[in-house]
Parts: sequence; C-alpha cells; structure tokens
Amino acid sequence: MNESLKVAIIGSGPRGMSVLERMAAHLIEADNGEPVEIFLIDDVNIGTGRIWKTDQSHFLLMNTIAPEVSAFSGFWDGGEVRPGNGPSFAQWWQTHRDDYSEYGGYGPRAIYGEYLLFVLATVERTLPPAVTLHKVTARVDSLDELDASQLLHLSTGRTLEVHRTVLATGHPVNETSGHESTMEEFAARTPGVSYLKGDSVASMDFSSIEPGQHVGIMGMGLTFYDLMSELTMGRGGKFSKNDDGSMTYHPSGREPRIFAGSRSGLPVQMRGLNQKPFDYEYQHAIFTVERALMIRERGDVYFHRDVLPLLEAEMTLVYAETKLRLEKGEEEAQKLRNLVLEHQVQTVEGVMMLAHTLGVPYPVGVNLYQLGYPFKGCTFSSPESFKKMMLSVLETDYAEAMKGNVNSPIKAALDVIRSTRHIIRLFVDFGGLNPESHREEFLKKFNPVCNALSAGPPAFRSLQLQALIRADILTVVGPSIKFEPSETSPCIKMYSPSVLDSTVEVKTVIDARVPNPNLYHDTSTLTRSLIESGIYTQFVNGADDALFETGGVNVTQSPFHPIRHDQTVADRLYVIGIPTEHTRWFMQSGSSRPNKWNDLMVDANAIAADILQRGKGDANADQDQHYAIARTL
Repeated sequence: MNESLKVAIIGSGPRGMSVLERMAAHLIEADNGEPVEIFLIDDVNIGTGRIWKTDQSHFLLMNTIAPEVSAFSGFWDGGEVRPGNGPSFAQWWQTHRDDYSEYGGYGPRAIYGEYLLFVLATVERTLPPAVTLHKVTARVDSLDELDASQLLHLSTGRTLEVHRTVLATGHPVNETSGHESTMEEFAARTPGVSYLKGDSVASMDFSSIEPGQHVGIMGMGLTFYDLMSELTMGRGGKFSKNDDGSMTYHPSGREPRIFAGSRSGLPVQMRGLNQKPFDYEYQHAIFTVERALMIRERGDVYFHRDVLPLLEAEMTLVYAETKLRLEKGEEEAQKLRNLVLEHQVQTVEGVMMLAHTLGVPYPVGVNLYQLGYPFKGCTFSSPESFKKMMLSVLETDYAEAMKGNVNSPIKAALDVIRSTRHIIRLFVDFGGLNPESHREEFLKKFNPVCNALSAGPPAFRSLQLQALIRADILTVVGPSIKFEPSETSPCIKMYSPSVLDSTVEVKTVIDARVPNPNLYHDTSTLTRSLIESGIYTQFVNGADDALFETGGVNVTQSPFHPIRHDQTVADRLYVIGIPTEHTRWFMQSGSSRPNKWNDLMVDANAIAADILQRGKGDANADQDQHYAIARTL
C-alpha cells in the first residue's frame, strides 16, 4: 500500500478552512483511492480559530452582509451539500437559526463561527474513504525542515512529520513598541492604571473596568464599535428607537465613561444600506485592469501620481452618474459613462467637465483625503462645540447611508473602493510601487483613509453611537488624539490639540487599532522559530539605498512558498493571508462570495491544487533547489 501523503494546515480560521475545503473538493472529484492524511491544527478552536469562536458575544458583528459571504467554493444548487457546492452564510443562517432578521443581514462573528463548523462537518462527512482528517488541538511551537518533510513540534510535547505544511496563522498578537510600550510600562508600574493592547475584542479582558471608570479608546475603526457595544450593551444597557428614527440609550449603571479619539477624529463611516444583489459586479471605466497592467509594466509607479487620480476619477464618475440617474434618468447617466469611455477620460477634472455638459451644475469631484479628514485645519473652542460638529457629521453620514449604496451618490462612489481592491493589488503587490511611495503614500496615508471610508459597520451603529454621545456615556475627544502618562497622578491623559480644554484623565487605555502584521513584532513562538531558522524573511521593496523593509513574509507568487534567508524557495511550505500583508495588500479578507471566487479562494485553491498535484509525486524525492528572483523597480 502506498504511503499516505501527509498535509498539515496550521490555523483553522477562514483561510485554513478554505484550503481544506478546496483540498476536499479536489479529492472528491479525483477519488482515485490514493491515501491522504490531513492534520487541521489550531490551539484555540478547531474550525473557527480564535477570531470566530462560537462562545463570543453576539454584539460583535461582521462588516460584510451575510448574502455576500460564503465559505464554500461553489454556488449551492440546492442539492446535497458538499465541498464546492454549499450554501452561502445567509442561506445556512436562515435555514439553521431563527434570528436572521434581528441583525439587518450583518452576522455576529459567533454565528459565522457556527457556519464554519458546518463547513468542517461537511468536509468530514464527504471525504473519500482513503482520506483521513485529523483535528489536532495544539499550538505549533516550531517547524524543522527535513530532507523531504517537515517535523512539527507541538505544545503538547508531540511531534508530527508531514510532507506539506500550510501556514494559515491569521491575525498576530504583537508585542508593543514605541509610545505604546511607554504606556504599557507606565500602566504596569502604576496601581489602578491599565493598558489593553490591540487584539480581537473577544480576547480582551474587561473585568477590571469598574462602572463609571474613565476609559480611553485609541482608534475609531471597526474595533471601536466592538468595544462600544461590549462596554454598553454588553453590560446590560439597551437602545430604543424613537419616532423620528433616532435612538435613545438606557444605561444599566454598569457602564464605564468612555472617551475615544483617532488621528482623523472621525469614527469609520457607515456602510450604505445594501441595494445590490449578492452577485453584483461593477464594470470599471477608468480604473481598469488594462490600465493597471500597463502602468505596472512601465515601472517607477508612485501611488499619489499614478494610481490615486485614476481611482478618484472612477469614483467621481459613479458619484456624477448617480446624481444624473436620480435627477434625469438612467439614459442620461449612461450617456456620461459612454462619453468617458469614448474620450478615454482619466482625470477627476475630465469627468466633472463631461458631467457639467449633461447638466450637473455642482462640484462632483471625489477627494478621498478631504473625506477622510473633515476636521483637518479646524480648531474648536470647547469640547461642546466639537460634540455638536461631530453629531452633525454623524447625522449627515447616517442619512446618506440610509439612501443606500446605489441611491446615495457618495456611498455609491465609496463602494467603488471595495470593487477595485483587486486592481489596487495589481499596482501594489510584490513591490509594484516605488519603495518610498509604498511606505509613505500608500500604507501611511491612503490605507487608513481607505479603511475608514469603505470598511465601515452597518448603519444602525451610527444611531447607537449618536445615542451614547447624547447620553454622555461616550465622548469623542477630537482629532490628532494624544495619550500621555501623567507625571502627577495615577492616570493617563488624553486630549486633542484641535479642541481647547479637551484633556481628560483615564484609568484604562484600550488600543482599538487592528494590529499591524509585522514578522518582528509577532509574539508567536512558531513565527519566531521560522525567522530564526531562516525560513521566514521579510519582503524588502526596492534595491540599493531605496529600500522599504515591509515586515511581511517574503513569498513567491502563487502558490506562495516562503523564500528563505538564502533566497532558496521552501516549496513544501505555503503561506496564506495575513502573514504576507505588505508583500501583498488587503490580506484581511476572510471570506469569499457565493457567486465568484475572490482572491482568498483563488489563493486557497492554488495551494490545495499544488499540494495534491506535486505532493505525493515528489514526497520522497531530493529537494529541488529554486532561487528567488529579486524584485526591484
């Protein structure tokens, strides 16, 4: 009998599960009787990982609507569920639970975790007889490369030898650095003061936070809304809807006093009410794949010079044609798009000029930095004056969100960002940008604004936030937020330089920013062992004196083998998702769509196919030596 091909998947969150599902689909299709053993390894929860564990609060929501999410790699035909043919998250949820209507289509992460377990059970049930799935609850502490295999050292003391290993380790837990380290050290030596570093809210311990205690939140992205929910509804508070559509908060008395701030001073904006079918695909007119490939091939690409103007022009087109459609009808809107295509328009100004000829009398240009930093250059005479401005901004944003992502010109335009991520990747991935532009323009400037404007929560979160502000449970302190350990009292002071008399003293600071993936900040024993052994190295964009050390794992193109320190390729290992962030872009996506594979499923399939096509055939062969080609601009 042939020796089994043994494959380890380290990490069983959505990325590891996608590789498993695609392997299962290939194995079921082939059903050739070849023995395969798959080891699905996770130290928290097999099938969900720690981010999607099923025992977390139902107040913690996804920010993508359930009909657009699937962990199966094929559209369900309504028949027997199997890998490659299964229900979307929404279809499963509506079939297996009776609370779908309570969440406006946005699933709690815990319920998505239940769905992932359903996918795992489906894989187990349908695997061919010669294929065995082992579920291993353990941490992989280190990995040794042998001649034709890998030896995994588990936290249980066990070792496991396999022929192929997929590293799907997901979101890191980082050590603190810089100013965060200063606050962490201050909290450690100051009784009554605490600092919670960036992590999943489900993994944070709030037990030491007392009712009425002042808590400062650093960052106002998606994690901020999770914290807002847990520290209010999670402590027994309730929201009620008013006749005018607003909300009122009814405190339980157990809430802390929450103060929040960020660089922009603006909470991440709301997603427009979804008005698009789950299989909607936007047709690009300006920011196209063809233009991206041409510019990338030319080289010397700067994001602000070569990429952002095209993206903003595409968004301006959608903004203007939405206005035309609402005011003059679909035919006039189509005229604008046809004129843009006919004249090969590539600028915001060009789109505005054409829109004006069709009767759009007002400025329609989209400037992402103006939208992302509405308070830039402003000063406020008091916290109360800033509060009034903040509520006004939130009310306006909510009103636009409720018009929908088709009928609100601005929300329709911002939705273009989500539809163009694959094109942005063509410019960025594997050192496509000039190194300085990659670091300063793209990651430091564009990326935060992109997330703030396009990756927001459901619109009802805005009503909740407004209600908490009006109830004086939560205060947005202001832009350019500062946190400084007090020299005179046991607290940390936070303030906004743009808001006079905004200083508040807090006992707990919570970093609500998503941890930035970086090999050298990751506390994982496995990651550190891979660095020490030279298997993991960081991707460096550029050459000579123009270098950007990204902190992302240096990998080949698909199927994403790590490139060792000596520039050879570890072609029996695969890295998927977040560890490769900054080598590639937007690896946070953890789900695919029901009707069409996104990059996550494409990557998972490439890895699964490579394992099964090459695995057994060369499992005992001498390892070929491959040398990586340095990528320079």
